[in-house]
Parts: sequence; C-alpha cells; structure tokens
Amino acid sequence: MIRLPTAAVTALGARLRERGSRSSLVLPPGPHGADDALDALIAETYGPICEAMYLVMAADGTIAAAERDVIRGALRELDDRIRTRHTETMLAAAAEALAREGWEARLSAVGVALGDDATRAEATLLLGAAVAYADGEIAAQESDVMTRLMASLSVSPARMQELVSSLERIDSVLESDPTIDATDVVVHAAFRLRTPEDFERLAARTDRPDVMLVLRLYASFVRSGDDWLERAEATPRSLSGAWVGALRTLVDALPAGRSHKLDDLRGALRRLATALETLDRAPALRPLLTGPPGEVPPVVELELALTRLGQIVGRALARIGEQPGTDPVPGLLRAGIEGAVQGGARGRDALTDAIDQTIAWAANAVPRALVAAVDLVMRHVATLPVDAPIAAPATLPSEPPLPEWVPKHRVLAGFYLHHPLAAGGTGTVFVASRSEERDDPSAPRFALKVPQYDAVAARAISEAEFLAVFKQEAGALLALPDHPNLAGFVTFDARARPKPVLVMELIEGIDVDVAMQRGALDGRSVVAILDGVLAGLSAMHAAGLGHLDLKPRNIVLRDASAPVLVDFGLAGRHVRVGCATPAYAAPEVWGLEVEGGTPSPFAADVYSFGCVAYELLSRRELFGGPHEYAIMAAHVQHDGGPAAIERLRHDPERRAIGAMLSACLRRSPKDRPGVDALRAELRALAPRIASLGWPCL
Repeated sequence: MIRLPTAAVTALGARLRERGSRSSLVLPPGPHGADDALDALIAETYGPICEAMYLVMAADGTIAAAERDVIRGALRELDDRIRTRHTETMLAAAAEALAREGWEARLSAVGVALGDDATRAEATLLLGAAVAYADGEIAAQESDVMTRLMASLSVSPARMQELVSSLERIDSVLESDPTIDATDVVVHAAFRLRTPEDFERLAARTDRPDVMLVLRLYASFVRSGDDWLERAEATPRSLSGAWVGALRTLVDALPAGRSHKLDDLRGALRRLATALETLDRAPALRPLLTGPPGEVPPVVELELALTRLGQIVGRALARIGEQPGTDPVPGLLRAGIEGAVQGGARGRDALTDAIDQTIAWAANAVPRALVAAVDLVMRHVATLPVDAPIAAPATLPSEPPLPEWVPKHRVLAGFYLHHPLAAGGTGTVFVASRSEERDDPSAPRFALKVPQYDAVAARAISEAEFLAVFKQEAGALLALPDHPNLAGFVTFDARARPKPVLVMELIEGIDVDVAMQRGALDGRSVVAILDGVLAGLSAMHAAGLGHLDLKPRNIVLRDASAPVLVDFGLAGRHVRVGCATPAYAAPEVWGLEVEGGTPSPFAADVYSFGCVAYELLSRRELFGGPHEYAIMAAHVQHDGGPAAIERLRHDPERRAIGAMLSACLRRSPKDRPGVDALRAELRALAPRIASLGWPCL
C-alpha cells in the first residue's frame, strides 16, 4: 500500500500559498463570524484539491473510512489551519456538485482549477493515487477517474505511472530490506525519475538520513544540468564543461565512509568525472590515444570508468529486483578515435558511430543525467582536429578563473566581477566593483557573495528552500549597524540572475585562519581579536541579527590588527537547520530540539564563538572528523564538556579559561552566556591568557 506522499503535499502547499488557486466548487454559505475570511480562503485555495481526491474516492460507489482519512490527512498537511469542519464542508460540497452536474462537468472544472501548473497537477494526482490505494485495491472505476483526471490536467499516463510506481516500489523495498542503502535507492530513482522535483519528493518521503542526503545531492546535480541546457544556445561550448563541473560537485559532496556501496559509487563517479574532464579539455584527437608513462590513454580511461560504473549500477538494480544492463563493447570508443585519426570522412563516420553505440549502451546501464554528460563531452570530442596547432608560449593568467555559470560580461546586479575571493560551504565571494567603474583602479571594491547549496544544507532542506531562506534572511541585513568590527552592508538583490547576490564592504587584510597558519599571533593579540569579535556580535545582536557563520576565515584583520566580521551570507534573525560550517555549528543547527521553543541565533553565535576561541588559543580545531556526520555527532554528544575542554578544567593554570569555553558550549542555548557578559569575562582573563604565551592551551 502506498504511503501518503508527504513531499508532494509539502510542495503543493507551498505552491498554493505562493500563487493561490481558482475554486471549482461553490460552497454553501457558512455561519457569520470572525472566521469567515479564513473559511473563504481555505475553500478557495483547497477546494479543488479536495474535490479531485473526492472524485477518486467516489468512483467505485463506496466511500471507505481509510480513503476519507487520507483526504483529511492530506489537507491537514497542506495547511495546519484546516479543521475537520473545513474538510467535511468541502467533501459535502463536492458530493452535491457531483450529484447536480455529473462526472464530466466536475472533472472539467477540476482541470480548469488545477491544470495551469505542472507541479500542482502532478502533486494532486499523487494525492489521488494515495486515496485510490488507501482501501487496499484500485477499482476499475477509480482507475478510469484517474485516467480522466490525468487528461484534464495534461499529465500523461506514462508520467503518472513513472511517479507512482517508482515511489511505491522504493517505499516497499526500503521497508522490507534494511540492507538496501542510499546507493540502491538513488540508482533506481535515477533510472525512473526525471526532474529535480521528483528526487526532492522522494527524499522527503524517507526517514533515513543517508538516503535523503544522496537523493537531494543528486537532485542538485540534475538541476544544474537542466539550468545549463536551458542556456545552451548562449554558451554552447561551455555546456559540456558545466555538466562535468556539476558532476565533480556531486562527487565532492557525496559523504565518504557511510557504506562500502556508496564509497564504490563515489569512486566510480570520481573516475568518470576525471576522465570526462580530460577529454573535454583535450586540444586534439591524437593525444587521447596515448597516456603518460604507466597510465592508460584518456579514451581507455573513459571506457574503464563507464564499465566500472555500469557494474556498480547493475548490482544496485539487481538488489532492488531490476534487470541490470549489459556490458559495453570493449575498445569501441578507442577504435572510433583511431579511425578518425587515420583520416578521411569514413574515419569521422566511424567515430560518430562509436559514440552513438556507446550512448545507446549507456542509456540502459547508466542513469540518464550521467548519460547526458558523457554525450555532451563525446560530441565535443568528435569535432576536435586530429593534431593540436602549435601552442603559443604559455602565460600565467592575471587572475583566477571565474566559475562557468558567471555570464560572459561578468556583470551581476550592476556589479562587475573581477575575480573570486573565497569559496566555502555557504557560497562563493567575489571581488567586485560597480559595472560603470570596472576600469577605474581607484574605484571602491566590494565583496559580492553568491549562495551555494552544498551537502550540509542538503541534509535539511531542498535547494529551492535554501535560496528562499537566503533571500529572506539577507534582507534583514538592512538593520546591520555601522561598527568598526563589522563589514558594512552595501546592497542585496534577490532578483539577480542567475543567482541572488549579497554585496558587502570589502575588508583588506588577512583572515585569522591565515594569521594562525603563519604563527603571527600571541596571547595579547588573540585576546584583542576575540574582544573585537564579541564587540561586533554585540552590535549585531542589539540589532536583532545573528551572524550564524562565525569561524576564523570570517574574521579579517584590517591593517593586520583590527578584527572585522565578514561574510554575512547566513546572517539573519533565525537559525536555519543544516546551514552552517560544520566545525563551528551549535547542536540546534543540526536539528537538536532545544528548550524554550525556537532556537536563538544569538546563542548559536555564542556556541560558535566558543569553538573559535578554543582554536585561536590552542591553534587546533575543537571539533573535527573524517566526514560531516562525525562532526555533527561530536557537537551533539557533549554538554559543554568535549574532551579537550574537560582537560582544561582539570588544569589549575587553565581552569578558568576552560570554564569560560565550557559555558559557551552548553547544549541548551539558555545555559550559554550573552556576548556582553562573555566579553567582560574574557577581559578579566586577559592577563592570565597573555602570561601563558601562544598557543596557550
């Protein structure tokens, strides 16, 4: 029996709240009162969804309690304001309309009300499928109504079957076989599903973090490819490189050490990405047939990578009960390139045929988004000359290259991007100037940040949700005060394309992480840095804002001494679960429930300060691990007393420092001190810290 598709419900609810809906029902007038407006809004927005589910329920002439429960549950998940009386009123209105107007009229009305958006239509049909499955069987009449609903909503039967059968089958497999892991699920889904939204829906349906994470990462990879395909006409040559770059991002984000199956998949994808990068950058065909001493030729490496990936995929499909694909023809691509190198039109035709045969094999053995990447790179290879022209003397680039997604004119939201400044878990920062001042060396420079959806964020939210929250919270920076320890806010553009941008004052200097690596600190300078950080946080907190990404790299020493907080890409009034730099994130950022309701961004900053302070005082990270899950576990398994802090509390010379840090790291946010009290305590400890030398822990 299929479970209620909660991801579809969530997506549909968000879409309805954004866009509204046209009602297909005329509801009877209710009693006048304070809730009239709410009742009308609910009827207008959710009436068509309720009627679509009712039509499925009523199709076989029996109305089962389980089917009615599914409708109630679906509507409640769409909007927690919906009460039983709303559901019953909408069901009664649907029954009356059906009796009065008949099936065809009501099916047509639902199609008009819901058919203007593919996401809403597909989600509504998934809810209808949940109703049909609720009583244990699907009657012929219910199947007929679903078919007619699909026609009225312009969703093909093949598409509906693809959605329902894949979701149902994976649900069944996950529930019946605990040995099935993320590799098996994502391989099956990658063959059956097409759009990023499909993978997001499936991710939200599982309570297994490993499966959810890998599905969301794969959704991000597919979305990146789709975005580049839409821009193919404008940037045809960069398309293959962009796809390979997206694949490399997926490989780097996949967690290591979770299971041997996932590690095997990660290794195969890495090998494929490396082979495709080599071929995509090749200047000619002949170098693809020879490799460095002791290494296989690039074209052979691609064939081996595809064979290995096909074997892993085949085993994963077999574990879920699917038929694996066949092995590729050995040496096919190499023979095709050799034919092209030998010359003549027939040789080029041989290469094209080899590519066609390889892609045809891959379509049955490798997930479709990966096939697209291979196809794009090999079509580019087919256009290469046999030999490369004599190269001009190499020159060093004057600045680091920009990412592929940056427009050729380098202008985003009225700012010209000069070069990347830094890249991290939450985004990429560029040095920028106003576009009209790009050639003026005396014009002010700015730090322009673009958000980046990564593996940490994917653990908790979808990419669309991540960007929406970034836009919402970045707007709060209008309240950021002028302060010597804070980079100044310049502007925020939520509508910039291809991505929203946040522009801040560019602080010239080295960051604290670099200063630590150079050994350019002592006890007094560390206290001064920490004091300045707390002063900046105090000003932010007074304005109702948390920084929420405090770490050594986000503290820049202006004029080599004055600490300035930078990178406000996560700053705002709310803690966002899963959005942080792992080594410095408070337990509540990892989703740990806290006392007192909503987590405080101010308390989360204090926790991060404790991590940063320990690192500056000891020159060692407080929390680390082989992967993000290990780091997350380290944060939630203590209450102010990780092992390194406990050692300090038993050292007479450092006991007071350990107590200060322990207070910052308490599990419950309400047990942590405020930044002003913390600043006073730090100043009291300053003589002791200075006397211990550096590092002093």
